[in-house]
Amino acid sequence: MKKTRVYLVRGLVLSLSAFVIAIGVALANADVELTESGAHKHLLVPIGPATAKFNTFAGTGDKVRMPGFLDGPVVRRIADGSWAATWFCEDKVQNRTGTDAELIIDCAGKRHMFPVSRAPRVPDAVFDTQGDTLILSDIEGNVRFLDAALKSLAVTDADGNWKYGSNHLVIAGDAVDRGRDVFAVLWRLYALSQQAQDAGGAVHLVLGNHEQYLLRGNTSRANRDHLYALTRMGGQAQAFGADTVIGRWLRLQPVIIKTGRTVITHGGVNPLVADAGFTVNNLNSAMRRYWMGDMPGKGELDAIVGPAGVTQYRGYLEDGEERFPRATAAQIDDVLAHFGAKTIVVGHTLVDRVKTLHDGRVWAIDVNSDEARPEALLIRKGEPMVVSTGVARRLKEDAAPRITRPFSLFAASDLAMLKGLIASNYALSQIPVPY
Repeated sequence: MKKTRVYLVRGLVLSLSAFVIAIGVALANADVELTESGAHKHLLVPIGPATAKFNTFAGTGDKVRMPGFLDGPVVRRIADGSWAATWFCEDKVQNRTGTDAELIIDCAGKRHMFPVSRAPRVPDAVFDTQGDTLILSDIEGNVRFLDAALKSLAVTDADGNWKYGSNHLVIAGDAVDRGRDVFAVLWRLYALSQQAQDAGGAVHLVLGNHEQYLLRGNTSRANRDHLYALTRMGGQAQAFGADTVIGRWLRLQPVIIKTGRTVITHGGVNPLVADAGFTVNNLNSAMRRYWMGDMPGKGELDAIVGPAGVTQYRGYLEDGEERFPRATAAQIDDVLAHFGAKTIVVGHTLVDRVKTLHDGRVWAIDVNSDEARPEALLIRKGEPMVVSTGVARRLKEDAAPRITRPFSLFAASDLAMLKGLIASNYALSQIPVPY
């Protein structure tokens, strides 16, 4: 028996040794994939004839420099009425405190101004208007597109200021993630919200699944350059914390709104959500309580952040298999009847153009691809119509070339990158799913 144990231990040691050697050999032949700016994206490890791609979300990089790029600012208001700001400019973090109504940042020869003294009022989630309501969705950190589209559609003037009067602008979810300019998009919408409010109009930011990911600390969809900058500013959770200007504002936004007889949400309303009797105000209240740590009941959680909740549901366009079946015409009629609506507008699921489905009951508006038509949805006098943005998304054109370099087991920086890769993926695995 004793000899058997010895043989077993020796076999285990030999197996572990062989495994460690194999890992070492694989890492010795691995490559690091980087962004054009030098931020780390993937560790590419050869395993037999194939190459395994391991994501890193640690915000590490090689002498990272992003010409002309400003990320942030992260602004926190202080009890005495002042504020403290942190931002990333090209390759370094800067800080400032002040009491002015605007934070002015000069970065890479360009001046940026951010309103920091007054928070915009969150507009009513249920509203009627005699004016126009313009709806865009799935901006995903693409501030170049957002600015150009709003100017093309006469929502803003040449300087990017609100000129839409008493009309309404709706962003139907997923303003964030994937693109590098997440903060720029959010600050633009924040500033426009103030200007619209002063003009008698409104900006509605409807939360999508990516806003939920961001606020829950899920970095798996974050642009790596943006993540590098965020890491220098304390990490995503800190940068969008409830104590920050943008973080608090995001946590107050709705997951569903209704204008006239049109409901607008990011994914769609699962028939089970309507059957449960949830109203627009119920759903938005549950979402805000969730962010405050006042955990809603299971039914509410399923309705707002579950795999078939209003930010994740795709049942109007496809079958979600075990998560949700494709909705029938009768079920969509029941959803609309429940909300007293005749149409529902959704993003989230890609379409090749802004189009109506289910005999005019559903409008699908997620055209965030280079292949889709450059369109948006306009509601005028209660009637939806398609309008051209005149602006391409330019996603592939802006994609950086693939850059790799050898990974070194003998470089402290690469070992730190490997440690960060493991730690960041472990942290992601600890985020509760689905809520």
